Amino acid sequence: MKIAALKWEGNNIGDDIQSVAVMQHLPPVDVFLNRDHLKNYDGPETLLVTNGWFLSKMENWPPSPSIKPIFFGFHVQKHAKPTIARHVDYLKKHEPIGCRDQGTVDFIRSLGVNAYLSLCSTLTFDAPADRAPDSIYMVEVEDRYLSPKMFRKGLTVKHVSHRFIDVSAETRLQYAREVVQTYGRKAALVVTSRIHCAMPCVAMGIPTVFIGPKSYRTEIVEEIGLTRNGRQHWFRRPFVAKMDEWPAPIDIAATKNRIKSDLKARIAAALAAS
Repeated sequence: MKIAALKWEGNNIGDDIQSVAVMQHLPPVDVFLNRDHLKNYDGPETLLVTNGWFLSKMENWPPSPSIKPIFFGFHVQKHAKPTIARHVDYLKKHEPIGCRDQGTVDFIRSLGVNAYLSLCSTLTFDAPADRAPDSIYMVEVEDRYLSPKMFRKGLTVKHVSHRFIDVSAETRLQYAREVVQTYGRKAALVVTSRIHCAMPCVAMGIPTVFIGPKSYRTEIVEEIGLTRNGRQHWFRRPFVAKMDEWPAPIDIAATKNRIKSDLKARIAAALAAS
Protein backbone atom coordinates (compact mmCIF):
# COMPACT_ATOMS: atom_id res chain seq x y z
CA MET A 1 0.00 0.00 0.00
CA LYS A 2 1.21 3.49 -0.89
CA ILE A 3 1.33 6.26 1.71
CA ALA A 4 -0.20 9.66 0.97
CA ALA A 5 -0.49 13.03 2.62
CA LEU A 6 -2.67 15.97 1.67
CA LYS A 7 -1.61 18.95 -0.37
CA TRP A 8 -3.67 22.07 -0.59
CA GLU A 9 -4.92 24.86 -2.79
CA GLY A 10 -5.40 28.35 -1.41
CA ASN A 11 -3.08 30.71 0.39
CA ASN A 12 -3.21 29.48 4.01
CA ILE A 13 0.03 27.81 5.11
CA GLY A 14 -1.84 26.47 8.14
CA ASP A 15 -3.18 23.73 5.87
CA ASP A 16 0.37 22.59 5.11
CA ILE A 17 1.26 22.69 8.81
CA GLN A 18 -1.44 20.05 9.29
CA SER A 19 0.23 17.85 6.67
CA VAL A 20 3.65 18.32 8.25
CA ALA A 21 2.15 17.35 11.62
CA VAL A 22 0.61 14.15 10.23
CA MET A 23 3.80 13.21 8.39
CA GLN A 24 5.62 12.99 11.74
CA HIS A 25 3.64 9.79 12.38
CA LEU A 26 3.58 8.22 8.91
CA PRO A 27 6.05 6.05 7.03
CA PRO A 28 7.77 7.92 4.15
CA VAL A 29 5.14 9.54 1.95
CA ASP A 30 4.89 8.31 -1.64
CA VAL A 31 2.38 10.77 -3.03
CA PHE A 32 0.65 14.04 -2.14
CA LEU A 33 -3.05 14.23 -2.97
CA ASN A 34 -4.99 17.44 -3.48
CA ARG A 35 -7.64 17.82 -0.78
CA ASP A 36 -10.20 19.15 -3.26
CA HIS A 37 -9.65 16.48 -5.95
CA LEU A 38 -9.55 13.22 -4.00
CA LYS A 39 -12.35 11.79 -6.13
CA ASN A 40 -10.11 11.91 -9.21
CA TYR A 41 -7.25 9.82 -7.82
CA ASP A 42 -6.72 6.74 -10.04
CA GLY A 43 -3.46 5.34 -8.68
CA PRO A 44 -2.77 2.21 -6.61
CA GLU A 45 -4.35 1.61 -3.22
CA THR A 46 -3.16 4.42 -0.95
CA LEU A 47 -3.47 5.15 2.76
CA LEU A 48 -4.42 8.75 3.53
CA VAL A 49 -4.88 10.43 6.90
CA THR A 50 -7.87 12.54 5.94
CA ASN A 51 -7.50 15.59 8.13
CA GLY A 52 -8.30 19.27 8.01
CA TRP A 53 -11.05 21.46 6.61
CA PHE A 54 -13.51 19.92 4.15
CA LEU A 55 -14.70 20.82 1.53
CA SER A 56 -14.36 23.44 -1.20
CA LYS A 57 -15.33 21.50 -4.35
CA MET A 58 -18.50 19.60 -3.44
CA GLU A 59 -18.59 17.71 -6.74
CA ASN A 60 -15.36 15.92 -5.80
CA TRP A 61 -16.72 14.07 -2.77
CA PRO A 62 -16.45 11.25 -1.82
CA PRO A 63 -12.81 10.29 -2.45
CA SER A 64 -11.69 7.63 -4.90
CA PRO A 65 -12.16 3.96 -3.88
CA SER A 66 -8.37 3.62 -4.25
CA ILE A 67 -7.92 5.89 -1.22
CA LYS A 68 -8.06 4.14 2.14
CA PRO A 69 -8.84 7.00 4.54
CA ILE A 70 -8.11 7.36 8.21
CA PHE A 71 -10.38 10.18 9.35
CA PHE A 72 -8.45 12.01 12.05
CA GLY A 73 -8.66 15.73 12.80
CA PHE A 74 -11.52 15.96 10.29
CA HIS A 75 -13.54 19.18 10.12
CA VAL A 76 -16.71 19.68 8.06
CA GLN A 77 -17.45 23.26 7.13
CA LYS A 78 -21.05 24.45 7.16
CA HIS A 79 -21.64 24.58 3.39
CA ALA A 80 -20.30 21.03 2.91
CA LYS A 81 -22.68 19.40 5.37
CA PRO A 82 -25.43 18.57 2.82
CA THR A 83 -22.85 16.97 0.51
CA ILE A 84 -21.26 14.96 3.31
CA ALA A 85 -24.72 13.87 4.52
CA ARG A 86 -25.69 12.57 1.07
CA HIS A 87 -22.76 10.16 1.23
CA VAL A 88 -23.25 8.86 4.75
CA ASP A 89 -22.52 5.27 3.61
CA TYR A 90 -18.97 6.34 2.75
CA LEU A 91 -18.40 7.58 6.29
CA LYS A 92 -19.96 4.44 7.77
CA LYS A 93 -17.57 2.32 5.74
CA HIS A 94 -14.59 4.14 7.28
CA GLU A 95 -15.76 4.82 10.84
CA PRO A 96 -14.76 5.77 13.45
CA ILE A 97 -14.44 9.35 12.24
CA GLY A 98 -11.89 11.24 14.31
CA CYS A 99 -12.99 14.87 14.36
CA ARG A 100 -11.01 18.01 15.06
CA ASP A 101 -13.80 19.74 16.98
CA GLN A 102 -16.93 18.87 18.91
CA GLY A 103 -19.16 20.58 16.34
CA THR A 104 -18.00 18.12 13.68
CA VAL A 105 -18.40 15.20 16.12
CA ASP A 106 -22.01 16.24 16.73
CA PHE A 107 -22.73 16.56 13.00
CA ILE A 108 -21.22 13.18 12.09
CA ARG A 109 -23.03 11.45 14.95
CA SER A 110 -26.30 13.04 13.78
CA LEU A 111 -25.86 10.99 10.58
CA GLY A 112 -25.73 7.77 12.59
CA VAL A 113 -21.96 7.40 12.14
CA ASN A 114 -19.49 6.55 14.90
CA ALA A 115 -17.44 9.69 15.61
CA TYR A 116 -15.18 10.91 18.38
CA LEU A 117 -13.08 13.96 19.28
CA SER A 118 -9.57 13.17 18.02
CA LEU A 119 -8.47 16.82 18.12
CA CYS A 120 -5.67 17.71 15.69
CA SER A 121 -2.23 16.35 14.83
CA THR A 122 -0.82 19.90 15.05
CA LEU A 123 -0.99 19.38 18.82
CA THR A 124 1.76 16.74 18.58
CA PHE A 125 4.75 18.97 17.78
CA ASP A 126 7.57 18.85 20.32
CA ALA A 127 9.82 21.80 21.15
CA PRO A 128 13.23 21.66 19.45
CA ALA A 129 16.15 20.66 21.65
CA ASP A 130 17.92 23.91 20.77
CA ARG A 131 15.07 26.17 21.91
CA ALA A 132 16.47 29.63 22.74
CA PRO A 133 13.57 32.15 22.68
CA ASP A 134 14.43 35.72 21.81
CA SER A 135 11.33 37.13 20.04
CA ILE A 136 7.63 37.92 20.29
CA TYR A 137 5.86 36.65 17.17
CA MET A 138 2.80 38.56 16.03
CA VAL A 139 1.12 36.24 13.54
CA GLU A 140 -1.53 38.13 11.60
CA VAL A 141 -2.24 40.51 14.47
CA GLU A 142 -1.09 44.06 15.15
CA ASP A 143 1.22 45.42 17.84
CA ARG A 144 -1.53 47.69 19.15
CA TYR A 145 -3.12 44.75 20.97
CA LEU A 146 -0.21 44.50 23.39
CA SER A 147 0.36 47.02 26.15
CA PRO A 148 3.86 48.56 26.40
CA LYS A 149 4.82 46.41 29.37
CA MET A 150 4.33 43.27 27.26
CA PHE A 151 7.35 44.23 25.16
CA ARG A 152 10.04 42.80 27.38
CA LYS A 153 13.59 44.02 27.24
CA GLY A 154 15.81 42.03 24.93
CA LEU A 155 12.96 40.56 22.87
CA THR A 156 12.54 41.41 19.22
CA VAL A 157 9.01 41.78 17.83
CA LYS A 158 8.52 39.91 14.56
CA HIS A 159 5.50 39.89 12.25
CA VAL A 160 4.59 36.75 10.34
CA SER A 161 1.77 35.93 7.93
CA HIS A 162 0.41 32.46 7.26
CA ARG A 163 -0.86 33.63 3.90
CA PHE A 164 1.18 32.42 0.98
CA ILE A 165 1.65 33.09 -2.71
CA ASP A 166 0.99 30.48 -5.39
CA VAL A 167 4.02 28.19 -5.23
CA SER A 168 4.66 24.45 -5.50
CA ALA A 169 3.41 22.00 -2.88
CA GLU A 170 7.03 21.16 -2.04
CA THR A 171 7.83 24.79 -1.32
CA ARG A 172 4.70 25.20 0.83
CA LEU A 173 5.58 22.13 2.89
CA GLN A 174 9.16 23.26 3.36
CA TYR A 175 8.02 26.68 4.53
CA ALA A 176 5.48 25.08 6.89
CA ARG A 177 8.23 22.96 8.46
CA GLU A 178 10.52 25.94 8.80
CA VAL A 179 7.95 28.28 10.35
CA VAL A 180 6.99 25.71 13.01
CA GLN A 181 10.67 25.08 13.78
CA THR A 182 11.25 28.83 14.00
CA TYR A 183 8.44 29.29 16.51
CA GLY A 184 9.76 26.36 18.49
CA ARG A 185 13.32 27.68 18.64
CA LYS A 186 12.79 31.42 18.88
CA ALA A 187 9.32 32.37 20.17
CA ALA A 188 9.11 33.65 23.74
CA LEU A 189 5.47 34.61 23.09
CA VAL A 190 3.11 34.10 20.16
CA VAL A 191 0.04 36.26 19.55
CA THR A 192 -2.02 34.98 16.63
CA SER A 193 -5.38 34.83 14.90
CA ARG A 194 -4.50 31.48 13.26
CA ILE A 195 -5.44 28.21 14.95
CA HIS A 196 -2.70 26.29 13.14
CA CYS A 197 -0.18 28.69 14.57
CA ALA A 198 -1.70 28.63 18.06
CA MET A 199 -1.96 24.84 18.37
CA PRO A 200 1.62 23.94 17.39
CA CYS A 201 2.91 26.69 19.68
CA VAL A 202 0.83 25.47 22.63
CA ALA A 203 2.11 21.95 21.95
CA MET A 204 5.71 23.19 22.05
CA GLY A 205 5.17 24.90 25.41
CA ILE A 206 5.22 28.46 24.08
CA PRO A 207 3.09 31.09 25.86
CA THR A 208 0.34 31.75 23.33
CA VAL A 209 -2.46 34.30 22.93
CA PHE A 210 -5.23 33.49 20.47
CA ILE A 211 -7.26 36.26 18.89
CA GLY A 212 -9.59 34.80 16.32
CA PRO A 213 -13.10 34.19 15.08
CA LYS A 214 -15.59 32.50 17.37
CA SER A 215 -17.04 29.46 15.59
CA TYR A 216 -17.09 25.71 15.90
CA ARG A 217 -14.19 25.69 13.41
CA THR A 218 -12.00 27.28 16.07
CA GLU A 219 -13.56 25.88 19.24
CA ILE A 220 -10.61 23.50 19.52
CA VAL A 221 -8.67 26.32 21.19
CA GLU A 222 -11.02 26.19 24.17
CA GLU A 223 -10.98 22.40 24.12
CA ILE A 224 -7.24 22.44 24.83
CA GLY A 225 -7.57 25.13 27.52
CA LEU A 226 -6.41 28.16 25.56
CA THR A 227 -8.25 31.35 26.43
CA ARG A 228 -9.65 33.27 23.48
CA ASN A 229 -8.77 36.96 23.73
CA GLY A 230 -11.45 38.99 22.01
CA ARG A 231 -13.09 38.08 18.75
CA GLN A 232 -12.36 38.68 15.12
CA HIS A 233 -14.46 38.64 11.95
CA TRP A 234 -13.02 38.00 8.51
CA PHE A 235 -13.76 41.50 7.22
CA ARG A 236 -13.24 43.45 10.42
CA ARG A 237 -10.43 44.20 12.78
CA PRO A 238 -10.43 42.19 15.99
CA PHE A 239 -12.11 43.69 19.03
CA VAL A 240 -9.88 43.02 22.01
CA ALA A 241 -8.60 44.92 25.01
CA LYS A 242 -4.87 45.49 25.15
CA MET A 243 -3.14 42.58 26.86
CA ASP A 244 -0.86 43.48 29.71
CA GLU A 245 -0.22 40.12 31.36
CA TRP A 246 2.26 37.62 30.00
CA PRO A 247 0.38 34.29 29.64
CA ALA A 248 1.70 31.09 31.12
CA PRO A 249 2.34 28.13 28.81
CA ILE A 250 -0.33 25.42 28.87
CA ASP A 251 0.68 21.91 29.78
CA ILE A 252 -1.02 19.58 27.28
CA ALA A 253 1.40 16.67 27.67
CA ALA A 254 -1.37 14.17 28.45
CA THR A 255 -3.47 15.35 25.51
CA LYS A 256 -0.47 15.28 23.19
CA ASN A 257 0.41 11.73 24.19
CA ARG A 258 -3.17 10.60 23.71
CA ILE A 259 -3.32 12.10 20.20
CA LYS A 260 0.02 10.55 19.24
CA SER A 261 -0.95 7.11 20.53
CA ASP A 262 -4.35 7.22 18.86
CA LEU A 263 -3.05 8.30 15.46
CA LYS A 264 -0.13 5.85 15.47
CA ALA A 265 -2.45 3.00 16.45
CA ARG A 266 -4.90 3.79 13.67
CA ILE A 267 -2.11 4.01 11.08
CA ALA A 268 -0.60 0.71 12.28
CA ALA A 269 -3.99 -1.01 12.17
CA ALA A 270 -4.69 0.23 8.65
CA LEU A 271 -1.29 -0.94 7.40
CA ALA A 272 -1.69 -4.35 9.09
CA ALA A 273 -5.07 -4.79 7.38
CA SER A 274 -3.73 -3.95 3.91
